[in-house]
Amino acid sequence: MKIKNLKDVEETIKCIAKIDAEISAIDNDATKAINEARENAAKASAGLSEEREKLIESLKAYSDANRADLYEEGKKSRDFINGTIGYRQNPDKVEVAKDTADLLIAAGFANCVKVKKEPVKAALKNFDAAQQEKFHISFIPGEESFYCKAAEKTIPENAA
Repeated sequence: MKIKNLKDVEETIKCIAKIDAEISAIDNDATKAINEARENAAKASAGLSEEREKLIESLKAYSDANRADLYEEGKKSRDFINGTIGYRQNPDKVEVAKDTADLLIAAGFANCVKVKKEPVKAALKNFDAAQQEKFHISFIPGEESFYCKAAEKTIPENAA
C-alpha cells in the first residue's frame, strides 16, 4: 500500500492494529490448546507415573535388603538385560542465607566471597576521548529506528 497522506497513515495503522489483534487471538488459541493438551497428557499418564514410582520403590526396597548379594565388592550398580539398578552419590550441597557473604567478610573470610567486577557503563558515558582510549572504551551511537504501535482498540469500519 502506497501512503500518500495522513488519512492513508491512519488507515495503515488501523490495518496493523487489526493484524496484531488477529495474531494475538491465534497465539491465545494456541496457548489454550497447548495447556489443554498438557493437562490431558498429565491426566492420561498420572496412573502410569504412579505405577512407575511404586515399581521403583519396590526395586529400591529389594536392593536395600539384598545389597550385599546384588552388587560386587566396590560396585554401586548392577546391569540386567532390561536396564541397570544402583546407587549414586549426589554431591554435597551448600546452602547460605542472605547475610552469609557479609558475615564472612566481617569475620575475615573475604576470600570465600565472590565479587563480580564490572564497569558501570552509565558512569563511563562522561569520559573524554583520552580516557576512552586509555581504558579501551568505545561508544556506539544509538540508531534511530522507526516504530509503529497500533492501538489495541481500533475504530469500527463504519465509523471511519
